[in-house]
Amino acid sequence: MSIRIVVADDHGIIRDGLAAVLAGEADIEIVAGCRDGESAYRAILEHRPEVAVLDISMPGTTGIDVCRRVRDEGLRTAVVLLSMHEDLATVREGLEAGASGYVLKDAAASELIRAVRTVAAGDIYLSPSVSSSVVDALRAGSEAPPPALSPRERDVLRLLADGLASKEIASRLGISRRTVDGHRAAIMHKLNIHNVPGLVKYAIRHRLTELEP
Repeated sequence: MSIRIVVADDHGIIRDGLAAVLAGEADIEIVAGCRDGESAYRAILEHRPEVAVLDISMPGTTGIDVCRRVRDEGLRTAVVLLSMHEDLATVREGLEAGASGYVLKDAAASELIRAVRTVAAGDIYLSPSVSSSVVDALRAGSEAPPPALSPRERDVLRLLADGLASKEIASRLGISRRTVDGHRAAIMHKLNIHNVPGLVKYAIRHRLTELEP
């Protein structure tokens, strides 16, 4: 089964190049190429792709804006952000918006392909130098981005914060209660939070729910 992808970049040459690189893989299918964030979001709504590869700095609606809308709408599309910037603040903003991947534009084509396959499988991918900056920030005592959750883990956390029980979450997401409990355990491990009230506070702080603190 192919990984269906929406690609968005406001520069035509870059957009076409990205599409050509990805479409050259047997397990990847490009379903739309977009020149701005609004058309990218519409394409995501129309095609419901497994992955969206979005330029972070498009004029108007940015890649991060689209990512946030995908997260808030509860869409299953995993977002890979492309950026020239590896500063901690930008990486943090992308992760908090719900990105599953963050790839620098000067990376090799093979890295983008690896990122797409990684996020399509439900995992997180960060360019090595981005990961290094996060580690350096931790060593320096700076505030680092929150631990990255997979799209499904964010779904479970959001519904937990909205007050749903495991059985209700399982019904809402179309998965088993055991799977929900597994995701909850993984979330608690990643965040080092071991009770539901703590998870609710985390979800509110990071804007994963509409509840007020």
